Amino acid sequence: MATNAERLRAALDSHDLAQLVALLDERVVWRGLPDFDYGMGDAGIAVDDHDRGPDGCGEGDDGLDHDHEHVPLCSSREEVRAILEGFVAAGNTGQPAIVAETGDSLVVDQQVEPGLPFPLHQGFTFRGARIVLIQDYADRATALADLSP
Repeated sequence: MATNAERLRAALDSHDLAQLVALLDERVVWRGLPDFDYGMGDAGIAVDDHDRGPDGCGEGDDGLDHDHEHVPLCSSREEVRAILEGFVAAGNTGQPAIVAETGDSLVVDQQVEPGLPFPLHQGFTFRGARIVLIQDYADRATALADLSP
């Protein structure tokens, strides 16, 4: 049976959006960085909390204990799919690399092209075989520190 790292690596290496989306839990939460423009507004995707519900996610309260330091971009598989589809439609690509794994969590350096105004590192947390949390970080050291118990 494949590990979470192997499943995520296969999805990222395939550059097949459907394969990545298939790993997402129905209620996945994606927490972004505060005060950063992800450069996807021109793709017709709402990426700030003015276009979201009162807690910054989707259509309203989802009952999750949110980390208010990080702005939730999404709180469902369909919202993540929309963000990723917009990213691809805007001509963006990437060469993501898994750089660390501890327990159910992995850190990925996204290496986005064309580059974002900051380096993007993400923590992926699995429950079972599904991704339940994607956490964005502006630097690898912070991502790795959050991964360590």
